[in-house]
Amino acid sequence: MTTANHNVKKFEMKPPAAAASVTALFVGFVATLPALIQTERDLCGYSGQDPAVDHWITAADAALAQTRAACEAMITAPPLDEAERAFQAVARLYMRVIRSADPDEMAGLRADVRLRRWAWLVPGEGAGARDLNLWIGAALDALEFWLSLEDPFDVRVEDWDGPELDSDIGPSA
Repeated sequence: MTTANHNVKKFEMKPPAAAASVTALFVGFVATLPALIQTERDLCGYSGQDPAVDHWITAADAALAQTRAACEAMITAPPLDEAERAFQAVARLYMRVIRSADPDEMAGLRADVRLRRWAWLVPGEGAGARDLNLWIGAALDALEFWLSLEDPFDVRVEDWDGPELDSDIGPSA
């Protein structure tokens, strides 16, 4: 064996990496939602003038980018069955929310998710469909919560309107 042949690397033929299933991608997508919600919650009521909260804005932008990337990966992957098509429908719903700047559209989507939850679920009676629908339900619950964060008519308004939130300045009588 010559030194020239000894230094040549052997190239091995490897099978191409299998594309991730939509189901696996959906699990990854759901894992991005807690950070998305938490970082958006941290910014509730912030109007954008204080540079001291720039790190919170950066964190929220990063969380949104992760959720967007997870949605895009799901949407572009080939679905194998009805369940994976249902997962893709949820991803497309999130993408509509991410891309929209229309509050009326968001209100309509939020109401649609609340009232027509059955339309997003995987059809079937078996335990498999029930388990898949629990994942879809978790994603839809997160979407509703995310959309309600800055909603003044949300049930949390009761927590905001109390004696400790008195708007009077100075000593009270």
